[in-house]
Formats: sequence, structure tokens, C-alpha cells
Amino acid sequence: MLKELWREIITSWKHLELVRIKLEWGRVYEACTRVWNKNAVAWIVRHTENRSYILIEQYRYPVKQRVLELVAWLIDKPNLSKEQIMQEEVVEETWYSQIQSIEFIWETSGSAWKSSETTSLFDIEITWEKWNQDLSEMENIKVIEVAYGDFDKFLVSKIKEWMIIDPKVCMAIYMTLEKTKKLL
Repeated sequence: MLKELWREIITSWKHLELVRIKLEWGRVYEACTRVWNKNAVAWIVRHTENRSYILIEQYRYPVKQRVLELVAWLIDKPNLSKEQIMQEEVVEETWYSQIQSIEFIWETSGSAWKSSETTSLFDIEITWEKWNQDLSEMENIKVIEVAYGDFDKFLVSKIKEWMIIDPKVCMAIYMTLEKTKKLL
């Protein structure tokens, strides 16, 4: 690990700082760090009975558009495990209520060059039907269910629409596609 020679805060907001850092070999970097570092959990949800993926579409202000997302949450509840946080968020964001299995996929960074956060990616299988709930009132979330067999075409269409721009979404999809192909 390289030693920092100096660090300068360029600007800060409520939860973030933009910093300029000079490392011992002379390179200067700019990075965004959370004032309180909260890592995240994200998961790709698969509905085993319907043989489909469950994703969400949500507006994200930094890119000023709706994007395709995984169900995800900051680890900010110290009394809950990652699995308990996932259970709460799956119900809150998708209104599917029965998790059959949870499998760890990978630990990744949202963007290694911009943020100090890490995200733990999981593959979750659900088996229960969705509750009848209007999610637009809560977080303006649209739940999208895509059959395994249609998933490749769906991904291509969403990439062309610039709706898949989040590295954790790409990583999770890539890491679970082989599993899905075996299920077809």
C-alpha cells in the first residue's frame, strides 16, 4: 500500500467528501469518500417458480434518469445481519415475501476509483407471490420480472437504452448468468 503524502478536502456535503490525495510516488488522485463509511449489500433476486429475475427500475438523481437496479441497501442497522437486511429490503422494494435461499456471490466496489464503499453481492431465490402493493408511493420503484429465457435480449435492450449503468448490477448479472443458463 502506498503512503499518502498529503490529503486535501476539496468540498464536503452532508455524507460525502471530495478529496485530493497525493501518494508517495507523486500521483495525485481525487476520490469521493463517505464521511461515515457504510458498506452496502445488493442482491440479484430470482423467482424460482416463475423461472425469472426480479429487478427494480428507479430514478437516480446523479444521472438524472431511471436506471435498472438490484435490490440494495446500506449496512446501517448494526443490530441486523446482512441476511436480515436483505429480507427487509426484498419485502420493502419488491413486495415478494418468501426468501428460499441466499448465496454469497462476490465482494466488490461500486467504483474502485471514486468511492471507499464496498458492496457484498448475493444471489437470492424467492418462491412466494408478490403482495398487492403500490410501490410508486414509497420510492418510485417499478418492479420488473424477466423470464430466464428472455434475459439476454432484455439486457441488450436496457443497455441500448442506457438503463444499466451501475457496476454492481453488471457484476451480479454476469456472476449469475451461468447458473441461469443451467436452469433453462
